[in-house]
Amino acid sequence: MRGIHMQHLRLLLKDVWYLTRPYFVSEDRKWAWGLLCAVLVLTFSIVGMDLLQSFSRNVYYTALQQRDATTFLRGLFWYVHNDSGYVPGFFIITIPAILFSVYATYLQQMLQLRWRRWLTARMTRQWMENQTYFRIAITTSGLEAGADNPDQRIQEDLNSFVTDTLTQFINLLSNIVTLFSYVGLLWALSGPLELWGMSIPGYFFWAALIYSILATWVTHLAGHKLAGLQFFQQRAEADFRYSLVHVRNNAEGIALYRGEAEEQAGLDRSFSSVYGNFLAIMRRTKWLGLLTTGLDVVSGNFALLIGSIRYFAGKMSFGTLMQLVMAFSRVQGALGWLSNSYAALTTWHAEVARLATFQRVMDRAQAMRNEVRLLPAPADAAMQVRHMDVFRPDGALLLHNVNLTLAHGQMSVVTGPSGTGKSTLFRVLAGIWPFATGEVTQPDQPMMFVPQRPYVPTGTLHRAVAYPAEVARYPVEDVERVLQQVGLGALASSLDREEPWGQILSPGELQRLAFARILLARPGWVFLDESTSNLDATSEATLYALLRQACPGMTVVSITHRQSVVDMHANVIDLTPFVAVRPAEEAPSAPALPQP
Repeated sequence: MRGIHMQHLRLLLKDVWYLTRPYFVSEDRKWAWGLLCAVLVLTFSIVGMDLLQSFSRNVYYTALQQRDATTFLRGLFWYVHNDSGYVPGFFIITIPAILFSVYATYLQQMLQLRWRRWLTARMTRQWMENQTYFRIAITTSGLEAGADNPDQRIQEDLNSFVTDTLTQFINLLSNIVTLFSYVGLLWALSGPLELWGMSIPGYFFWAALIYSILATWVTHLAGHKLAGLQFFQQRAEADFRYSLVHVRNNAEGIALYRGEAEEQAGLDRSFSSVYGNFLAIMRRTKWLGLLTTGLDVVSGNFALLIGSIRYFAGKMSFGTLMQLVMAFSRVQGALGWLSNSYAALTTWHAEVARLATFQRVMDRAQAMRNEVRLLPAPADAAMQVRHMDVFRPDGALLLHNVNLTLAHGQMSVVTGPSGTGKSTLFRVLAGIWPFATGEVTQPDQPMMFVPQRPYVPTGTLHRAVAYPAEVARYPVEDVERVLQQVGLGALASSLDREEPWGQILSPGELQRLAFARILLARPGWVFLDESTSNLDATSEATLYALLRQACPGMTVVSITHRQSVVDMHANVIDLTPFVAVRPAEEAPSAPALPQP
């Protein structure tokens, strides 16, 4: 069991280093180290002032015992000279201590903010680069615990990780400094205890040590399962939130099917995981809270009880007793930091594990290398596909030894039964499908790939039409013109309106919008994947004719099941002969993927 706990600790520290190191060696490292050092200096100074305040307390508590008003007031507001030297008044130390505390918090928040900004930019950039977001979605790694719901990982877990990591690190160092600062004082003030004929030197220190060890052990027994429960809770919450978003994004389809009852049942099932797991967290936290609160309450009285032995024996003053109780509290608190922070540490552990898993999944997705060789060719050359094998993410062979030529400047159509792999072949040609081998001769011209349901970004209609280019690239007049050409002229007056256009426009209108993008961008090659499937035959023919008329030199490659679309193209390519039909033991293996 001890070996398992040590292994978990090593994994936790490895994950923390894996997530933390990049920022502190980044281009922002001067700010990172400067702010961290400033926070630590202020924090350690606060510990020193707290230690100094204990001597002030000794002075005015002893003055209270002796009914010495002058010394009492000097001990509060000025200074006192005694056998130990000059002792500053309590409030003389308190005022700078308050300022140090405020600025330590402010600078720590500044460090958190800069660190979060850097990590967010790094993670979002990595998520978007090389279609990492897509690769995660199409591989089983995207289903790993901690790699699900990337939006939550980047927005919520990243923020919590930065905040809690700094908090736990500074608390740990602060408690270590506190421990070493007060141990000597506790040892010196407590003196020896005569018990059963034995003299126990520094008995107060040993009492604090034994008390803390017992408290930590008992707390661990009660709370060690919280880490796993916290981890699962975050995933259950994210899954429930995704279910709600899924209903919102598919409102029309659910309404048309009258699927409210089934969707409600699904939401109930999703929330039942949230409810059941949080109930388990509540029960575990209840027992942990009883223990930690009870130990905190007992701690002060335990110190008074132990210290009263020498006080009633007349071997220490009341002020020294109170200073001793305070020193005991600080030492016990430092030694018992683990038990007192157990619930927070388990939450932090779960955050680190989820974020580290997500980061490793992104690293692995980015490390995937497309085994298809791209051979550059002149702008007027044909695109040639040679000896290409296309695989599913699970390694199953989909297309075998594909050899085809797409002529430059002509209209070609790719056909075949549903499930043949036509869309997957397009993804290979687009460079976003890493599960393929072979070679492609690629002409040096801009290319645009248009899916069956075009993506529409948030924002104005102008942005939706200009996508993926910036709005400023296309003047309003040009956008209005292409909207008229594709049959969306009625929307020309709404270019500056911000609406959820992806939901407002019908599937047919979205496909018309995709053709408007083509007319604006005028790529050398355009690949259409069932891009007119939601249009009637007349509209379909009109849009294809528009491409031939407005962009006469454009190479058009289409995927379709419609014979009417096939008839519009000069070259017809049937993928059926390339479908993998051989037994699995004879099929080639998929390219090896990098392991985490």
